[in-house]
Amino acid sequence: MEGGGGAAGFLVQYRGISSKLKKRFLRKPNVAEASDEFGQLARELSDGEAWAQAGLCCVAVAKCEQTLLNASTEVSAVTQAARYFLKAETVNHQLHCPSFNEHLMTAISCFQHAIQLYNDQAKPALAASLAVELGQALRSLGKPSEALTYLCMATDLHAASPFHHLTCLGHIASCKIELGDLHGALMMLTQMTTLINDTAGQPLIGAYKDILARCEISSLLILLTLQPLPQQTKPAHTRLLEKYSWPTHDMQTPEVPYDDAELVVLLQSLVLACQGADTQALSTLSQHLTPLLGPEHLHLLHILVTEMNRS
Repeated sequence: MEGGGGAAGFLVQYRGISSKLKKRFLRKPNVAEASDEFGQLARELSDGEAWAQAGLCCVAVAKCEQTLLNASTEVSAVTQAARYFLKAETVNHQLHCPSFNEHLMTAISCFQHAIQLYNDQAKPALAASLAVELGQALRSLGKPSEALTYLCMATDLHAASPFHHLTCLGHIASCKIELGDLHGALMMLTQMTTLINDTAGQPLIGAYKDILARCEISSLLILLTLQPLPQQTKPAHTRLLEKYSWPTHDMQTPEVPYDDAELVVLLQSLVLACQGADTQALSTLSQHLTPLLGPEHLHLLHILVTEMNRS
Protein backbone atom coordinates (compact mmCIF):
# COMPACT_ATOMS: atom_id res chain seq x y z
CA MET A 1 0.00 0.00 0.00
CA GLU A 2 1.33 3.46 -0.86
CA GLY A 3 1.82 6.14 1.73
CA GLY A 4 3.26 3.80 4.36
CA GLY A 5 2.53 0.30 5.56
CA GLY A 6 -0.24 -1.21 7.61
CA ALA A 7 -2.80 0.86 9.48
CA ALA A 8 -0.75 4.05 9.15
CA GLY A 9 -0.65 3.71 5.36
CA PHE A 10 -4.40 3.13 5.22
CA LEU A 11 -5.11 6.24 7.31
CA VAL A 12 -2.87 8.39 5.14
CA GLN A 13 -4.67 7.34 1.97
CA TYR A 14 -8.13 7.50 3.55
CA ARG A 15 -7.55 11.03 4.83
CA GLY A 16 -6.06 12.06 1.50
CA ILE A 17 -9.18 10.96 -0.36
CA SER A 18 -11.48 12.44 2.30
CA SER A 19 -9.79 15.83 1.92
CA LYS A 20 -11.09 16.00 -1.65
CA LEU A 21 -14.63 16.11 -0.26
CA LYS A 22 -14.06 19.28 1.74
CA LYS A 23 -15.79 22.39 0.41
CA ARG A 24 -13.43 25.10 -0.77
CA PHE A 25 -14.02 28.66 -1.91
CA LEU A 26 -15.39 28.75 -5.46
CA ARG A 27 -14.69 25.06 -5.91
CA LYS A 28 -17.04 22.11 -5.59
CA PRO A 29 -15.71 18.83 -4.20
CA ASN A 30 -15.22 16.09 -6.79
CA VAL A 31 -17.44 13.47 -5.17
CA ALA A 32 -17.34 11.07 -8.13
CA GLU A 33 -13.54 11.02 -8.14
CA ALA A 34 -13.43 10.44 -4.37
CA SER A 35 -15.92 7.58 -4.72
CA ASP A 36 -13.76 5.89 -7.36
CA GLU A 37 -10.64 6.27 -5.21
CA PHE A 38 -12.36 4.93 -2.09
CA GLY A 39 -13.51 1.96 -4.19
CA GLN A 40 -10.00 1.31 -5.47
CA LEU A 41 -8.60 1.52 -1.94
CA ALA A 42 -11.26 -0.94 -0.73
CA ARG A 43 -10.22 -3.44 -3.40
CA GLU A 44 -6.55 -3.11 -2.46
CA LEU A 45 -7.37 -3.59 1.21
CA SER A 46 -9.52 -6.67 0.52
CA ASP A 47 -6.68 -8.16 -1.54
CA GLY A 48 -4.53 -7.71 1.56
CA GLU A 49 -7.28 -9.25 3.75
CA ALA A 50 -7.71 -6.01 5.70
CA TRP A 51 -11.45 -6.64 5.82
CA ALA A 52 -12.54 -4.02 8.36
CA GLN A 53 -10.61 -1.22 6.63
CA ALA A 54 -12.04 -2.30 3.28
CA GLY A 55 -15.48 -2.09 4.85
CA LEU A 56 -14.84 1.48 6.00
CA CYS A 57 -13.87 2.44 2.45
CA CYS A 58 -17.08 0.90 1.08
CA VAL A 59 -19.10 2.91 3.61
CA ALA A 60 -17.33 6.02 2.30
CA VAL A 61 -18.23 4.99 -1.27
CA ALA A 62 -21.87 4.62 -0.23
CA LYS A 63 -21.92 8.11 1.28
CA CYS A 64 -20.46 9.54 -1.90
CA GLU A 65 -23.01 7.74 -4.07
CA GLN A 66 -25.79 8.96 -1.79
CA THR A 67 -24.62 12.50 -2.41
CA LEU A 68 -24.65 11.80 -6.15
CA LEU A 69 -28.17 10.29 -5.86
CA ASN A 70 -26.98 6.97 -7.30
CA ALA A 71 -29.28 4.68 -5.31
CA SER A 72 -28.26 1.39 -6.95
CA THR A 73 -24.53 2.05 -6.50
CA GLU A 74 -25.12 3.19 -2.93
CA VAL A 75 -26.88 -0.03 -1.92
CA SER A 76 -24.20 -2.12 -3.64
CA ALA A 77 -21.47 -0.33 -1.68
CA VAL A 78 -23.34 -0.69 1.62
CA THR A 79 -23.86 -4.41 0.94
CA GLN A 80 -20.18 -4.90 0.15
CA ALA A 81 -19.26 -3.05 3.33
CA ALA A 82 -21.52 -5.37 5.34
CA ARG A 83 -19.82 -8.42 3.83
CA TYR A 84 -16.34 -7.08 4.54
CA PHE A 85 -17.20 -6.37 8.20
CA LEU A 86 -18.81 -9.79 8.45
CA LYS A 87 -15.66 -11.37 7.04
CA ALA A 88 -13.59 -9.52 9.66
CA GLU A 89 -15.87 -10.86 12.42
CA THR A 90 -15.75 -14.40 10.98
CA VAL A 91 -11.94 -14.37 10.96
CA ASN A 92 -11.87 -13.20 14.59
CA HIS A 93 -14.37 -15.92 15.48
CA GLN A 94 -12.34 -18.64 13.77
CA LEU A 95 -9.14 -17.48 15.49
CA HIS A 96 -10.96 -17.19 18.87
CA CYS A 97 -9.79 -13.58 19.20
CA PRO A 98 -11.31 -11.68 22.14
CA SER A 99 -13.53 -8.87 20.91
CA PHE A 100 -16.64 -6.85 21.67
CA ASN A 101 -18.22 -7.99 18.37
CA GLU A 102 -17.71 -4.49 16.98
CA HIS A 103 -17.23 -5.80 13.43
CA LEU A 104 -20.42 -7.84 13.71
CA MET A 105 -22.41 -4.88 15.02
CA THR A 106 -21.19 -2.74 12.13
CA ALA A 107 -21.99 -5.51 9.64
CA ILE A 108 -25.54 -5.84 11.01
CA SER A 109 -26.00 -2.07 10.78
CA CYS A 110 -24.85 -2.09 7.14
CA PHE A 111 -27.11 -5.03 6.28
CA GLN A 112 -30.07 -3.26 7.91
CA HIS A 113 -29.34 -0.11 5.92
CA ALA A 114 -29.09 -2.06 2.64
CA ILE A 115 -32.34 -3.90 3.39
CA GLN A 116 -34.08 -0.58 4.06
CA LEU A 117 -32.70 0.87 0.81
CA TYR A 118 -34.06 -2.09 -1.18
CA ASN A 119 -37.42 -1.74 0.56
CA ASP A 120 -37.46 1.96 -0.34
CA GLN A 121 -36.81 0.97 -3.95
CA ALA A 122 -39.72 -1.54 -3.82
CA LYS A 123 -37.39 -4.53 -4.26
CA PRO A 124 -38.55 -6.91 -1.50
CA ALA A 125 -36.89 -9.98 -3.04
CA LEU A 126 -33.45 -8.36 -2.88
CA ALA A 127 -34.13 -7.13 0.65
CA ALA A 128 -35.18 -10.64 1.66
CA SER A 129 -32.03 -12.19 0.17
CA LEU A 130 -29.89 -9.92 2.35
CA ALA A 131 -31.98 -10.74 5.42
CA VAL A 132 -31.42 -14.47 4.76
CA GLU A 133 -27.70 -13.88 4.20
CA LEU A 134 -27.40 -12.07 7.52
CA GLY A 135 -29.49 -14.66 9.34
CA GLN A 136 -27.43 -17.55 8.02
CA ALA A 137 -24.21 -15.72 8.89
CA LEU A 138 -25.39 -15.23 12.46
CA ARG A 139 -26.21 -18.94 12.67
CA SER A 140 -22.70 -19.82 11.50
CA LEU A 141 -21.33 -17.58 14.26
CA GLY A 142 -23.35 -19.50 16.86
CA LYS A 143 -26.10 -16.90 17.25
CA PRO A 144 -29.32 -18.67 16.15
CA SER A 145 -31.49 -16.54 18.45
CA GLU A 146 -30.33 -13.32 16.76
CA ALA A 147 -30.65 -15.00 13.36
CA LEU A 148 -34.37 -15.61 13.90
CA THR A 149 -35.14 -11.88 13.70
CA TYR A 150 -33.77 -11.59 10.17
CA LEU A 151 -35.06 -14.94 8.95
CA CYS A 152 -38.57 -13.97 10.07
CA MET A 153 -38.11 -10.66 8.26
CA ALA A 154 -37.11 -12.53 5.10
CA THR A 155 -40.15 -14.81 5.44
CA ASP A 156 -42.45 -11.78 5.47
CA LEU A 157 -40.66 -10.16 2.52
CA HIS A 158 -40.98 -13.40 0.52
CA ALA A 159 -44.73 -13.71 1.22
CA ALA A 160 -45.51 -13.42 -2.52
CA SER A 161 -43.08 -16.19 -3.49
CA PRO A 162 -44.24 -19.57 -2.07
CA PHE A 163 -40.98 -21.43 -2.69
CA HIS A 164 -38.73 -18.76 -1.17
CA HIS A 165 -41.20 -18.31 1.68
CA LEU A 166 -40.98 -22.07 2.25
CA THR A 167 -37.18 -21.96 2.26
CA CYS A 168 -37.16 -19.22 4.89
CA LEU A 169 -39.55 -21.22 7.08
CA GLY A 170 -37.08 -24.09 6.82
CA HIS A 171 -34.26 -21.86 8.08
CA ILE A 172 -36.46 -20.76 10.99
CA ALA A 173 -37.23 -24.38 11.87
CA SER A 174 -33.51 -25.17 11.88
CA CYS A 175 -32.84 -22.22 14.18
CA LYS A 176 -35.51 -23.37 16.60
CA ILE A 177 -34.03 -26.88 16.62
CA GLU A 178 -30.60 -25.41 17.41
CA LEU A 179 -32.17 -23.45 20.26
CA GLY A 180 -33.90 -26.57 21.62
CA ASP A 181 -37.36 -25.18 20.87
CA LEU A 182 -38.82 -28.41 19.49
CA HIS A 183 -42.43 -27.23 19.86
CA GLY A 184 -41.65 -24.14 17.78
CA ALA A 185 -39.73 -26.19 15.21
CA LEU A 186 -42.65 -28.64 14.89
CA MET A 187 -45.02 -25.73 14.30
CA MET A 188 -42.79 -24.42 11.48
CA LEU A 189 -42.42 -27.87 9.91
CA THR A 190 -46.20 -28.36 10.00
CA GLN A 191 -46.68 -24.97 8.37
CA MET A 192 -44.19 -25.94 5.66
CA THR A 193 -46.00 -29.22 4.99
CA THR A 194 -49.32 -27.42 4.67
CA LEU A 195 -47.80 -24.85 2.30
CA ILE A 196 -46.36 -27.58 0.07
CA ASN A 197 -49.66 -29.45 -0.07
CA ASP A 198 -51.52 -26.22 -0.89
CA THR A 199 -49.16 -24.73 -3.50
CA ALA A 200 -47.04 -27.48 -5.07
CA GLY A 201 -48.33 -29.56 -7.92
CA GLN A 202 -48.96 -33.30 -7.69
CA PRO A 203 -47.08 -35.54 -7.90
CA LEU A 204 -44.32 -33.74 -6.03
CA ILE A 205 -41.01 -33.42 -7.84
CA GLY A 206 -37.63 -31.81 -7.31
CA ALA A 207 -37.05 -29.44 -4.42
CA TYR A 208 -40.61 -29.62 -3.08
CA LYS A 209 -40.31 -33.38 -2.67
CA ASP A 210 -36.94 -33.03 -0.89
CA ILE A 211 -38.29 -30.38 1.47
CA LEU A 212 -41.36 -32.44 2.28
CA ALA A 213 -39.14 -35.45 3.06
CA ARG A 214 -37.09 -33.32 5.43
CA CYS A 215 -40.25 -32.01 7.12
CA GLU A 216 -41.75 -35.48 7.49
CA ILE A 217 -38.69 -37.09 9.07
CA SER A 218 -37.96 -34.10 11.32
CA SER A 219 -41.59 -33.94 12.47
CA LEU A 220 -41.62 -37.67 13.22
CA LEU A 221 -38.43 -37.48 15.31
CA ILE A 222 -39.73 -34.45 17.21
CA LEU A 223 -43.10 -36.09 17.91
CA LEU A 224 -41.35 -39.20 19.24
CA THR A 225 -39.25 -36.98 21.50
CA LEU A 226 -42.11 -34.81 22.78
CA GLN A 227 -44.57 -37.73 23.13
CA PRO A 228 -47.68 -35.52 23.24
CA LEU A 229 -50.83 -36.94 24.77
CA PRO A 230 -53.37 -38.26 22.21
CA GLN A 231 -55.88 -35.52 23.07
CA GLN A 232 -53.16 -32.88 22.53
CA THR A 233 -51.93 -34.27 19.22
CA LYS A 234 -53.03 -32.49 16.05
CA PRO A 235 -54.77 -34.64 13.40
CA ALA A 236 -51.88 -34.16 10.96
CA HIS A 237 -49.41 -35.38 13.57
CA THR A 238 -51.61 -38.34 14.45
CA ARG A 239 -51.72 -39.34 10.77
CA LEU A 240 -47.93 -39.05 10.55
CA LEU A 241 -47.41 -41.32 13.56
CA GLU A 242 -49.91 -43.81 12.18
CA LYS A 243 -48.14 -43.82 8.82
CA TYR A 244 -44.91 -45.04 10.42
CA SER A 245 -46.59 -47.47 12.80
CA TRP A 246 -46.44 -51.13 11.81
CA PRO A 247 -49.68 -51.97 9.94
CA THR A 248 -51.86 -54.60 11.50
CA HIS A 249 -53.63 -55.84 8.37
CA ASP A 250 -50.78 -55.97 5.86
CA MET A 251 -47.12 -55.07 5.43
CA GLN A 252 -47.42 -52.55 2.61
CA THR A 253 -44.84 -49.76 2.58
CA PRO A 254 -46.49 -46.38 3.32
CA GLU A 255 -46.36 -43.61 0.73
CA VAL A 256 -43.40 -41.37 1.61
CA PRO A 257 -41.74 -38.41 -0.19
CA TYR A 258 -38.38 -40.17 -0.59
CA ASP A 259 -37.12 -43.31 -2.31
CA ASP A 260 -35.51 -45.39 0.42
CA ALA A 261 -37.33 -48.53 1.55
CA GLU A 262 -34.66 -49.28 4.16
CA LEU A 263 -35.18 -45.88 5.78
CA VAL A 264 -38.94 -46.45 5.93
CA VAL A 265 -38.49 -49.79 7.71
CA LEU A 266 -35.97 -48.33 10.16
CA LEU A 267 -38.24 -45.40 11.00
CA GLN A 268 -41.16 -47.79 11.51
CA SER A 269 -38.95 -49.82 13.85
CA LEU A 270 -37.96 -46.60 15.61
CA VAL A 271 -41.61 -45.75 16.28
CA LEU A 272 -42.20 -49.25 17.62
CA ALA A 273 -39.14 -49.04 19.88
CA CYS A 274 -40.26 -45.68 21.27
CA GLN A 275 -43.79 -46.91 21.87
CA GLY A 276 -42.37 -49.87 23.79
CA ALA A 277 -39.71 -47.75 25.55
CA ASP A 278 -37.09 -50.23 24.31
CA THR A 279 -33.88 -48.22 24.77
CA GLN A 280 -31.64 -51.08 23.69
CA ALA A 281 -33.46 -51.41 20.36
CA LEU A 282 -33.40 -47.62 20.02
CA SER A 283 -29.63 -47.57 20.41
CA THR A 284 -29.20 -50.29 17.78
CA LEU A 285 -31.58 -48.56 15.36
CA SER A 286 -29.77 -45.23 15.74
CA GLN A 287 -26.56 -46.90 14.56
CA HIS A 288 -28.31 -48.20 11.43
CA LEU A 289 -29.98 -44.83 10.80
CA THR A 290 -26.79 -42.77 11.11
CA PRO A 291 -25.51 -43.30 7.52
CA LEU A 292 -29.00 -42.62 6.08
CA LEU A 293 -29.74 -39.27 7.76
CA GLY A 294 -28.43 -35.75 7.35
CA PRO A 295 -26.87 -33.61 10.11
CA GLU A 296 -30.13 -32.04 11.34
CA HIS A 297 -31.95 -35.36 11.48
CA LEU A 298 -29.00 -36.92 13.29
CA HIS A 299 -29.14 -34.10 15.83
CA LEU A 300 -32.85 -34.77 16.40
CA LEU A 301 -32.18 -38.50 16.65
CA HIS A 302 -29.51 -37.82 19.30
CA ILE A 303 -32.01 -35.73 21.27
CA LEU A 304 -34.59 -38.53 20.99
CA VAL A 305 -32.18 -41.22 22.21
CA THR A 306 -31.02 -38.99 25.08
CA GLU A 307 -34.58 -38.26 26.20
CA MET A 308 -35.62 -41.93 26.00
CA ASN A 309 -32.62 -43.02 28.06
CA ARG A 310 -33.38 -40.32 30.61
CA SER A 311 -37.06 -41.32 31.01
